[in-house]
Amino acid sequence: MPRIASAAHAFPPHTASQETVKGAVRQIFAGTVTDLERLLAVFDNSRIDSRQFMMPVEWYLEPRTPAERTRIYQEQGLALLEAAALTCLDRAGCRPIDIDQVIFISSTGHATPTLDAHLVNRLGMRPSTSRLPIWGLGCAAGAAGLSRACDHCLAHPGHRVMLVALECCSLTFMAGDVTKKNLVATSLFADGAAAALVCGDRTGSGGPSIAATRSHLLPDSYRIMGWDFLDEGMHLVLSPKLPLVIRQELPALVEGLLSDHDLTLRDIVHYITHPGGARVIDAYREALNLSAEDLRLSEELLRRHGNLSSVSVLVVLERWLASARAQVEGYGLLSAFGPGFSAEMLLVRV
Repeated sequence: MPRIASAAHAFPPHTASQETVKGAVRQIFAGTVTDLERLLAVFDNSRIDSRQFMMPVEWYLEPRTPAERTRIYQEQGLALLEAAALTCLDRAGCRPIDIDQVIFISSTGHATPTLDAHLVNRLGMRPSTSRLPIWGLGCAAGAAGLSRACDHCLAHPGHRVMLVALECCSLTFMAGDVTKKNLVATSLFADGAAAALVCGDRTGSGGPSIAATRSHLLPDSYRIMGWDFLDEGMHLVLSPKLPLVIRQELPALVEGLLSDHDLTLRDIVHYITHPGGARVIDAYREALNLSAEDLRLSEELLRRHGNLSSVSVLVVLERWLASARAQVEGYGLLSAFGPGFSAEMLLVRV
């Protein structure tokens, strides 16, 4: 079975407290939204203390062109990807020339050629390194990227796959969008990059193995989460029904994955979960009847860094790999939800 050899992250340098962001939003939305102070309570209830952004908070107070946003995504985003990838390789004791495929995932910016092409050149990977850019899977993409890396290593057991993720959620913020939905998004999302290394059986790599993967697309659920593309930029689609959908759908999805391997929830000792938000974490915990300790790493990531979209679950993975819990033998469930509406799950084994 393919193994997860290492994981790493890189965050942008601009950290802002939730109170600072709340004050900036109050300034932007003043006089345009009725009952603003009541709506701003979403910042207080987010269970987020601080977040990292590509630019200082003051930069977002003025309208920005798509060209400005794209330049930051491409230039500063590539630097974050390079930093995460190098740390990931170093932790696994690998060199860039050891990588056979690069999978790049993102949903919050554009570049053609995609940034993985630049990364191959920047790191000095072999010209024969294959590339697989994946766009638009949102928060689910970190888990989905690991699954696609697993698929490659099952077909090529002597290969190593570098998964890299970049999300610049703050660059999608539109100061002219005074909807409640935009206000909620502004209280939640942040920026960052992450990398993970998945290796085939014949590489001799250590780390937890990937025993199985599962994708599930809920029929006709397109408006639960996603983007609308307007003249001004990307407009978030985020339904308030999301926590309810997770409560309703998650138990059967997990039980279906586990039953295929003669397992039950009692066999799962590790949870590596995308922290979509306070209400999403609560829904996940309630749906599977989990303890606070089961989702502690997800809660900590949300509190210190917010929702990083596809990057989040990879950072939770990194911190789990570095924890004492990752030395406890048994099965783990790595999971994330995203646009579609879809679920991505991996069964890992220590």
